[in-house]
Amino acid sequence: MKKRIQPHIRLGEGDVAKIVFIAGNPDRVPKIANKMKDPAEIGNYRGLVSYRAFTPEGVEVTVATSGMGTPSTHIVIEELHKLGAEVFIRIGTCGGVNPKLKTGDVVVATGAVRDELTSSNYAPMEYPAVATPELYLALLKAIQELLPTTRIHAGLVWSTDIYYDHREGDILGRWTRARVQCVEMESSLLFVFAQTRGIHAGSILACDGNLHSHQKGEQTDETEQTGEQNPLLVEAVSKETEAAIKAVDELYASK
Repeated sequence: MKKRIQPHIRLGEGDVAKIVFIAGNPDRVPKIANKMKDPAEIGNYRGLVSYRAFTPEGVEVTVATSGMGTPSTHIVIEELHKLGAEVFIRIGTCGGVNPKLKTGDVVVATGAVRDELTSSNYAPMEYPAVATPELYLALLKAIQELLPTTRIHAGLVWSTDIYYDHREGDILGRWTRARVQCVEMESSLLFVFAQTRGIHAGSILACDGNLHSHQKGEQTDETEQTGEQNPLLVEAVSKETEAAIKAVDELYASK
């Protein structure tokens, strides 16, 4: 009988690998796992889907959904870490802030703007949210082998806990002038959590539109495709997944 069953992800001792891929969209979890060997669902509770799979070099990986935003992510990564997770790689999507970012481009995060409050549970806001250097470099190298350099960007991402932003002031302009690459909703918490726990975290993100020209929004009707079906985005998510797998094999296959 399994012990230490976590209340939200419903996984217990022996279920979670040292290395975890997390994705906001639960539908993306089996797609990521199916890029590897022997994928198998190990948890599905309250919309929190988890899979086990193995890289080409035999490294065990847990693939799990974080849900949308930092509060949900906080619960998931806490419970995964309690069961042995020590390396988190976010495989996600983002909206372009850099005007040069286009749908289907990929961003590898060096760090994140902490425009959310969940990470203050772990450290004050003066504390920086940065990716583990080894993971950042491995992800960047891997994606450079899979996509043209014109579609690859590296730098800071803007993590916010607000999707429909009604705050006063030119917030988009502020982060554009500061040369932030994109906006998303989880990486800052992931980085701060990892730093304060003495573990490792990286983030690789596929761009699904640019806030200066296009952002996911209301559809005319249910037959209209969303950004998730854009062939360039589908390809970018596939390639960033392959990059994460390659990075894990490069860093951990011999350990």
